[in-house]
Amino acid sequence: MEPSVYLIGGTSEANRAAERLRGEGYRVVVSVATDLGEGIAASAGMETDTGRKDAAAMASSAAGIGATAIVDCSHPFAREVSREAAAAAGTAGLPYLRYSRPPVAPGMGATGGIEDGRRIDATAVEGDLESSSRIILVDDFEAAAALLRGRGPALLTVGSNNLAPFVEAGIDFTARVLPVTESLGKCARLGIEPSRIIAAWPPFSADFNRACLRRCRADFLVTKDSGREGGLEEKLTAAAAEAAAAVIIRRPPEPEAIHDLDSLVSRLGSLQQASA
Repeated sequence: MEPSVYLIGGTSEANRAAERLRGEGYRVVVSVATDLGEGIAASAGMETDTGRKDAAAMASSAAGIGATAIVDCSHPFAREVSREAAAAAGTAGLPYLRYSRPPVAPGMGATGGIEDGRRIDATAVEGDLESSSRIILVDDFEAAAALLRGRGPALLTVGSNNLAPFVEAGIDFTARVLPVTESLGKCARLGIEPSRIIAAWPPFSADFNRACLRRCRADFLVTKDSGREGGLEEKLTAAAAEAAAAVIIRRPPEPEAIHDLDSLVSRLGSLQQASA
């Protein structure tokens, strides 16, 4: 009987992980929150479990397929999902493995380096923020909004779930979001005018990012450290080319995360041997 893995999906690397694990002889059931996620996973031939779940529901689903582990491949910024997945593993008495795209290291990309070393907010910035190739790392979305308060137009590429701090801070921005009802509905509830929304589906090239920056005359591009898979390099290249400062929200720390598929397969194999 093939071993089973309950995999928390919703990202491109989740599908790659699921495909690899199936190739290694595992039955993989991918947990996705939305019908859209189900469609993407199903189009890749994945077995899915659809619907938003708390820890108890995840634990029940994992037990239902006789899972030998819960593998969390959720987005690096979906920390609540990861907390629920870890709690589910504890409830079900299963190993919890976190597989995540690697963060972008300082110095990556075409911009010549990343300035770091301190929390940056609206009162701690030194120098010309509008200078070309300026990249600033901040701790969270609130810090990014505080940094931009009273400054020039910004292109926000942080997802529809993270726009509230920028609305509350009165930032002059255009938000790029997914062209789906859920994302556009969140923008409407926040009072964001349609003229301040770019609805588009990734992946985005550097040229498309440049066009978006020009469209909203942005002096700043705000993004999350979503790694290569999240298109960060293309965003930084575009910001440098358009002389826009890039503000990057650091991802939450994940000291136990696995960042390559070979290591994930090896860890699961070790768990299988230990339980045999």
